[in-house]
Amino acid sequence: MGSFAASLDLAESLRPWALAGLSHLYLPEGVEIVAADPVAEAHSTINTPPQTTTAVEMVDETISPSAWPAPWSTLASRVRTPPRVIITYSSLADDVAGAADPARRKLFQSILSFLGWPAGTTLFWPISFPTGVDPGPHFASDLFAAGVRHFEIRHLLCFGSGPADRARTLFPQEDKIVLVHAAPAPEALTPLLPHELHQALAHLKGLALS
Repeated sequence: MGSFAASLDLAESLRPWALAGLSHLYLPEGVEIVAADPVAEAHSTINTPPQTTTAVEMVDETISPSAWPAPWSTLASRVRTPPRVIITYSSLADDVAGAADPARRKLFQSILSFLGWPAGTTLFWPISFPTGVDPGPHFASDLFAAGVRHFEIRHLLCFGSGPADRARTLFPQEDKIVLVHAAPAPEALTPLLPHELHQALAHLKGLALS
């Protein structure tokens, strides 16, 4: 377990992590060092409390759009008007990399028709790499977050609990900067009748995009 004193100079949002014994947090903005060595700090706290805290260090790992690999670079090149909502789901990377599932394509056509937002409002943005693709030097979640920041997105529509949980980790909801809206996974929505689909997504219909 980490030292309680090691978290005294941390931001309130980071204290629970330090108390849980974590030494590093991987955030969209980079790596935050909570405690260089929690065990060593626990011992040093006894003798020299003023020197036990470790300053939070930020490592700038912002990924420039020019460094985005496919399929993110391809999707970004097609943007003509600033999107206001990003849509993502687990199999999106495969769908946009040339292995699109016809049933999912039809499903999301129905979803966009139901939502009735103007063309260009949404951007489909993967939160994972396509199957079998070498990820290279970047994490998919970092590329996802880079796109959210670059396009100044406020609303994320995440279909499936996995993408929604990951998005909430990247963008903590208590910050109220980027709002994560969860919906059932595509596999759960595909078999639904039109009225059942509309009921399942009713909470998104009235989403205020301002």
